[in-house]
Amino acid sequence: MTITPIIGLEVHIELKTKSKMFCGCDASHFHVDPNTHTCPVCLGLPGALPVPNKVACEWCIKLGLALGCSINQDSFFERKNYFYPDLAKGYQITQLQKPFAINGKLNIDGHEIRINRAHMEEDTGKSVHLNGETLLDFNRCGVPLVEIVSEPDIVSPEEAKKYLLKIQQIVRYLGISDADIEKGSMRCEPTINLNIEGNFTPLVEIKNVASLTGVMTAIQYEIDRQTEQYQQDNITKNSTNKTTRGWDADKNQTFLQREKEGSADYRYFPEPDIPPINFTPKQIAEIKSTLPEMPDAKLAKYKSLGLSDYDAHLLSEDSKFSSIFDKIVTNSDFVYAKFVTNLLIGPLKTISLDIKKINPDFFKNLFDNKDKLSSTAIKQLILDSYNNGQDPLILAKQQNLFQVSDTNALEEIAKKVIANNPKAVADYQKNPLSIGFLVGQLMRESQGSANPILAKEIIQKLLN
Repeated sequence: MTITPIIGLEVHIELKTKSKMFCGCDASHFHVDPNTHTCPVCLGLPGALPVPNKVACEWCIKLGLALGCSINQDSFFERKNYFYPDLAKGYQITQLQKPFAINGKLNIDGHEIRINRAHMEEDTGKSVHLNGETLLDFNRCGVPLVEIVSEPDIVSPEEAKKYLLKIQQIVRYLGISDADIEKGSMRCEPTINLNIEGNFTPLVEIKNVASLTGVMTAIQYEIDRQTEQYQQDNITKNSTNKTTRGWDADKNQTFLQREKEGSADYRYFPEPDIPPINFTPKQIAEIKSTLPEMPDAKLAKYKSLGLSDYDAHLLSEDSKFSSIFDKIVTNSDFVYAKFVTNLLIGPLKTISLDIKKINPDFFKNLFDNKDKLSSTAIKQLILDSYNNGQDPLILAKQQNLFQVSDTNALEEIAKKVIANNPKAVADYQKNPLSIGFLVGQLMRESQGSANPILAKEIIQKLLN
């Protein structure tokens, strides 16, 4: 039996604008006292009129451009009518017929995922279930929300996760949202049905998935459930039923919530209190000019330096991290690029870096003196120099970390080591690989300041 999953994703991104979508209320709501960031507009009180947030609209277009979308110059808002306790107005201001951005695409491991649209809307309030009662917090009501709707081109739970991570990465590169799933600033609703030997199972939309792992688990559960249901019902023709199912993270299973509404059930009509919105080609070009170098371009650039796929992915996965690398490495020297990469994904990866505190000269100084310092010393010096703002070479001198390369001085120490360790010398005569012990003794006598490569060469010369 051939089973092909048909998966689409609706991704909601909360924009981190200072004010809400249609009013001047503070848009921050995470861990804020309930119902303290509200006003007549976001509560939908009679006579209150909405005024669109220009920055939010521009950011929606910016995201659309980053996703390869075409931009509708002429657009308008609409009312989506439905009743739910946390929807104060009884309708949501959104876009249906003329979204800001349409027809984009993302490439996931060589597979193209089409994006139907990225449109602007407002968030709803939040229901809090406590001690058998439901409380309503309207702080989130009216927060700017971009909805990104993919075509059903995703074929597995793993690909769904990669798609979401790509969306999250792009949004963070643009700096328009934290896109933190755990905090609710990025939310996802998968839609799933199966093509089983030409027959299609009923379409299901899953709600309340709160993590990337949860998305994968929920999709896989639904694939298994629909497969089992298909076999039990012995379906012989296509089904057009649509349902909404919730996700129970404790039980790791979906459960039926309601029959899926169609667009007609929401009675969309143009928002009468907001006039149509027009963006000229010049304005769209200006927004496009603010796009940073995107992750795929960064990845290609780092690979062109000769860095491995692993290094290039680590450097490009985070915009802040890649900006720090770009500040330090300004040429195409592979050896220097690899040296800096090792420090960034090594000792410096463990701390939260501030690009303002990064001094490229410190990295260059260490690189130019790498033959005089041990790898351990270099790692500690770059950390110390970042924390206190001092040149690592000054710190190395203060701490006596420069390796001794004076052959005469090292030869005297080597003679002493050889004289004091006759057994080790005898072992070396039988097995030259045992020289490591003698080198270690020389390093100990020099208090770690000897150049280990030169020390080994001098011992070999004396013994041979």
